[in-house]
Amino acid sequence: MSAQKHYNGLILLASYIQRIYIAEKINERTGQQTGTARLSTAKKYLDELNMMMPLFEQTLELTNTQLNRVKEITASTKHLMEGYFPQLPATFEQKLVIVGSSLYGEQAMNAGVLRLGQLFQQEVGKDFTMRVKFYEERTQFIDAVVHTLHNKEEVEENLQQILANWFEGIMANRSYVLQDMDKIDQFFA
Repeated sequence: MSAQKHYNGLILLASYIQRIYIAEKINERTGQQTGTARLSTAKKYLDELNMMMPLFEQTLELTNTQLNRVKEITASTKHLMEGYFPQLPATFEQKLVIVGSSLYGEQAMNAGVLRLGQLFQQEVGKDFTMRVKFYEERTQFIDAVVHTLHNKEEVEENLQQILANWFEGIMANRSYVLQDMDKIDQFFA
């Protein structure tokens, strides 16, 4: 199995776990119902992957034990993603959760792809470098909105509309998000 293929799978898997983790953290910070088990499971998985990836970067291989564990984490993460998207119509808080967690997940994916390019000395395309600032600005926006709600303050109407527009775009592509989740298995087959 190609090391690059495994690393790609680790990046994709970590980005989906990041989505779940951030979704639950936003719920927690804004006083919404939090899936405590989902949050602790996602945190545990992120911690495990964050321990595996630096070792992988040194050896460029997963041990059989690591590979089996990654497959278990992938199966569990697929299950966790089943309840990710809300029923419509969505509340403002649900929109915030989806947009925020999507942006953080995509930011993690983008950073991973840039690292993959460095690690395997491959050109990854200028858009990945250009997206760093894009994700940084948007995640700061999300953090500010979460902070506003955490302080029990009103979110301005124009900011709510920006978030609603981003939410519409994500929901329009949700089938692709779930299909990408299903592709993770192929990286570890």
